[in-house]
Amino acid sequence: MDRARVFKAAWRLGCAVAALGGGVVHAQGGDHVTLTSDGSAPIAPVASALAAGAGEAFAGALRAGMAPDAAAERPAMKLGGAELEAFNRRYPPKVPPYARRGTDVRPESVVGADRRFRVYPRESGFPYRAIGLLTYTQGSSSYSCTGFLISKDTVATAGHCVYDGDWSTHVRFYPAYNAGAAPFGSCGARRLFAVARWVQSSFDNGSEDFDYGAVKLNCEIGRTTGWLGYYATPDSLVGLPVLLMGYAGDKSPPKSLWGASGGIAISEPRKLRYQLDTASGESGSPVIEADRGASRAKCFGTCAVGIHTYAAEGGNNSATRINRAVADNLTTWKNAP
Repeated sequence: MDRARVFKAAWRLGCAVAALGGGVVHAQGGDHVTLTSDGSAPIAPVASALAAGAGEAFAGALRAGMAPDAAAERPAMKLGGAELEAFNRRYPPKVPPYARRGTDVRPESVVGADRRFRVYPRESGFPYRAIGLLTYTQGSSSYSCTGFLISKDTVATAGHCVYDGDWSTHVRFYPAYNAGAAPFGSCGARRLFAVARWVQSSFDNGSEDFDYGAVKLNCEIGRTTGWLGYYATPDSLVGLPVLLMGYAGDKSPPKSLWGASGGIAISEPRKLRYQLDTASGESGSPVIEADRGASRAKCFGTCAVGIHTYAAEGGNNSATRINRAVADNLTTWKNAP
């Protein structure tokens, strides 16, 4: 049996178990049923504690005190010369699938004047060092995206960075990567996560709303770098000050971290839209509640409210919103073995 049939069989099995009362189903239904890259049956999601009208926060963690690459699979590295050029050529920034298919969803874009600023993640400390470069292969081509740690060994990212017609392979995460330097080393992947609505879609009918996923690492680098929290709320987030940080493919030097700041312009149940400048390669970047006094989420550490994915008509770039179902899955995935 080929992998696609295994995945579909696993999804049907998960639905059947839930129907028999043996599993837990998200309030938003089967759209968010978990699929995994190793072909195993979907894991049961955690029970959400989100009450009607209330917010739900998941704490991040600031860690320090050990050698930067002590918990990495591969040690710190610094590429130079021809080696760096080869690395940059091998892993071009990922272009979202909707942009390639010529629909009304465009690649991530600069909105008006470019207001992005460069971030030096190691020197800037937490939370910047918990954001990293994600490299991988899909089919016969290799790409790069952005990801961010949500636990000691779990990275959240865009769905199209873990699955785009096939599961990604040769996945590697470099926290705090900066133009050829990986001060915290790097980790490979044991397992990838996405949801049925994304993996089983033909990239139409609103499936872009489900473009999110995660990577379970083969080491615990988050023990050194720390990790971001996240939160879900049914309330409007219009006007919420946010930061977006990712590996912008249009900037020099290549594979350097760039940030943008502003407010949420449009708040939808499954999407957040904003006029923050982005480019290909920033798919999977965290959209983080800016630290301007008391946190709306009351979340320890630094909290993400979205996972950047696209641009769209109307001058706004957009993120998959971390709503109740997304937050439940992120928690399930980071707690998975």
